[in-house]
Amino acid sequence: MSTPSRARTRPAPPARSPASGRPALPGRSPAPARPRAGAPAARRQPGRARNRPRLTGRGAVLVMLVVFLIGDLIGVGLHSTLVAGLGYAAGCALAVIYARREAMLVVVTTPPAAFLLALVTAELLTAGRSALLSAAEGTLLTLAGTAPWLLVVTLGYLGVASARGLPRCIQDLRAALAGQHATRG
Repeated sequence: MSTPSRARTRPAPPARSPASGRPALPGRSPAPARPRAGAPAARRQPGRARNRPRLTGRGAVLVMLVVFLIGDLIGVGLHSTLVAGLGYAAGCALAVIYARREAMLVVVTTPPAAFLLALVTAELLTAGRSALLSAAEGTLLTLAGTAPWLLVVTLGYLGVASARGLPRCIQDLRAALAGQHATRG
């Protein structure tokens, strides 16, 4: 008579703690996962995803130029300063939201000049017979019509940029300039 064969069972591997990756102590349940000290906020708070792409200063300026140009072309075609103002607001908002913190100084100083460049380009592209005179007139009239937009939007994006790290960029620039000045003297 043969004896019934016993099935060999392997003991289960010890449970590992998600926080440390080490085996949990016997009789204890693994500790809940804790965020690492240097982990970004997006990993610490799964409900708030922060996986936005970040633009360099040049990328943010390019985004502003493209959005400004599109808004200005539509505004010139419709003879509406409202559309140009909305384009300015959209370009500034996109640049301030998606730019890296280190690029905030470039992002807040560039929009007025970029808007002027986009506006002159749009006016030259849509000008009639006397292109230079028509572009100059259209540029001045559009700037006069969008002046309230330019002021309000500029104050708004300065506020957002300040919350995103603009004061730190200014401090870094001052420290770099002070270091250069000390090495020259």
